[in-house]
Amino acid sequence: MATSVSAASRHRGAAVAIVAICAALLAGCAVGDAEPVPTEAPTSSAEPSPTPTPDPEFVEGGTAGQNRPYFEFIITGLLERSDRPTSATIVNSLAVAGFDRATIEITPDTTPVGELADSILVGIPIDGQCLLGQIIDGELVSQLADVLGTGRCLVGRTASLD
Repeated sequence: MATSVSAASRHRGAAVAIVAICAALLAGCAVGDAEPVPTEAPTSSAEPSPTPTPDPEFVEGGTAGQNRPYFEFIITGLLERSDRPTSATIVNSLAVAGFDRATIEITPDTTPVGELADSILVGIPIDGQCLLGQIIDGELVSQLADVLGTGRCLVGRTASLD
């Protein structure tokens, strides 16, 4: 019987030792001793600025497709200053920008009864293609198309450029 008591004592002693070791290990994990772990990498306060895109330029002797970005750039800039530019202002802006004034076709900015036109169409024939734009509600829509059989870009009545 003495041996069974000493075996039970040994088991209790081992259990106490295991509990003491676990307590000591857990004490090393106390919250005050832990260092915070960052959740995301630090970022600098100054973010790099994107590289500015250069403004399109007129391509002397270029195709309608090559000059379309510049055409859009000129008219969009005009629309930023006025959402209802006159036909004359559009033609003058395009001519100053390098497009051949004599080839620019544009519809009137007013109707035959003197009301403001809902939209203005502009066309410039360049090497067998037309650079076309429609200005409506202060916005520009542009496209390329083949020159008509008449050699023109627009059908119907156009505004006088004089």
